[in-house]
Amino acid sequence: MTKKILIRTILLASFVTLGFHTGGSAQVTMHGGKGMYRVQSAEPVNATDIFVNGTFSAFMEKTGPENLAKYYNINLNATVGLASYLEAIVNVVPYQDDLYHIFGRFGDTRVGLKYRTPLSTSVFKFGLMGFYKFPTAVWPNVPYEIFSTDKPAWSASALFTIDLIDVMPNNPVKLDLNVGYIDHNIYDQYFKAKYDQLLIGAGMKFSVRSMQMFLEYSGELFINNPAVKFNQNSMRISPGVRFMGPWRNTIDVALDFTLTSYDSLKNTDKSFHKEYFGWKFTVGVTHRFSVFKYFDKSAKLERQKQQEEMRKLEEIRKKREKANQDMERMKKILDKKKSNEN
Repeated sequence: MTKKILIRTILLASFVTLGFHTGGSAQVTMHGGKGMYRVQSAEPVNATDIFVNGTFSAFMEKTGPENLAKYYNINLNATVGLASYLEAIVNVVPYQDDLYHIFGRFGDTRVGLKYRTPLSTSVFKFGLMGFYKFPTAVWPNVPYEIFSTDKPAWSASALFTIDLIDVMPNNPVKLDLNVGYIDHNIYDQYFKAKYDQLLIGAGMKFSVRSMQMFLEYSGELFINNPAVKFNQNSMRISPGVRFMGPWRNTIDVALDFTLTSYDSLKNTDKSFHKEYFGWKFTVGVTHRFSVFKYFDKSAKLERQKQQEEMRKLEEIRKKREKANQDMERMKKILDKKKSNEN
């Protein structure tokens, strides 16, 4: 019942926000870094831009006749454009439930860098991204969340982006693909520990009038642990919507639907076999700040270029609306002539 209410809320928000315009500047993921919801773009944010983002996630499940498991999580992150090809990311989890205490505890902290390589064109972008995790979580590897440990960890990913805005200006579409590796314990042997995971993600983003819609697949797969079958890894599909809200804040609303399946968790190693959330609702707010935008020449030129691109897109949108209105007008005239002839 709760899931149905959340889905209706997202659909209602979609209709209500048709009058808003999406932000012209890049937006960030729930963990920081330019991208969609979880899936990262190969492009960094603009130089001298700072994006501050906060997300709230919730999950509920009936675990018995009178029992309801509830899980809440808050993510805070900052993404800083260091250059046109480089961004820095800081992500903290100030609150996450552990299902053992009345109030949640502090989660892990991550810092990262994203680099767009020279192997990029206006359509295709190739980037690299690395994160280092500080084990600041009071309770690591909490129920329902993705796997983690109480040790420092690092990850590295290859990022691919296909931007079809020049190919299809009337229907701009972006495709992102991420492939990476995470070592959950920097002190063990690389690429051989049972904790090691393959990170995968793929997403598509497109515009629907004044909103951005996205659809993602993401997962974390144990690559050295044959006891965990493919379908038992944490995987999910995530549809969502992004739009401009009050005070020039960007709003993200998304739902996660798990793709993980298992017959039973009995007689299994609970360290690796977890019951992940069946679904999760997330809402995020992002605000963009600009540093030295009036003094840094390269940033100013880049911003002017971006504004020109947005102006062209707006002109195309207006022309398309005018063409649709003209067609409707002509249709009415033809229908009137036919009725007069009859």
